[in-house]
Amino acid sequence: MARIELADRHALPEEFKERFDVIEKSNGYIPNSYMQLAHRPPILKALMDLSKAVIRDEGTLDRGFRFLIAYISSRTAGCQFCQAHNISSAARWGISDEKLNAIWDYETSPLFTEAERAAFDYARGASVVPNAVTDDIFARVKQHYTTPQIVEMTAVIALFGWQNRFNDTLHTDLDQHTLDWAAQFDLAEKTGWDPSDHVPGSPDKAD
Repeated sequence: MARIELADRHALPEEFKERFDVIEKSNGYIPNSYMQLAHRPPILKALMDLSKAVIRDEGTLDRGFRFLIAYISSRTAGCQFCQAHNISSAARWGISDEKLNAIWDYETSPLFTEAERAAFDYARGASVVPNAVTDDIFARVKQHYTTPQIVEMTAVIALFGWQNRFNDTLHTDLDQHTLDWAAQFDLAEKTGWDPSDHVPGSPDKAD
């Protein structure tokens, strides 16, 4: 259960209306993390601008693939909130169910290319502390991706490092849309995903 309440959407400056309309049309909902950040509109605006540039706009990498990278990163970091959002977003942006169900075995699954394996190893290494991206991992990434693509990939990982810490610390509630998708996909059964800190109305584990 969230540790702070959501801000009042209607109390935000008018400039957010169009931004929210775009996201609502794309996602079907407004992430609760945005409505927590809305207590500080300048920070919300900055994050929305960064998210748009990093993962919502057309980029050098396929958007569904970027969300898979974000999923690997968030799972490595242990963020239950962002895991659910990122794997469901990957599905929404065209990643097949077959690939989604094999992502946990990407090292050996024939569904993934060597380029994808290099990117996922990079995401996993970059998402732990201390950073575990070795020269060997980086060399493999450079074999398959251009410099702009590597920058974009690293920006995705860094963006969700920020999101992971924000949402896990505040126990941001997952929206019902994402909880329903995760239940239908059997995310908890398949991966051990535990959303208990992020379910509206659930008691805090510390209580």
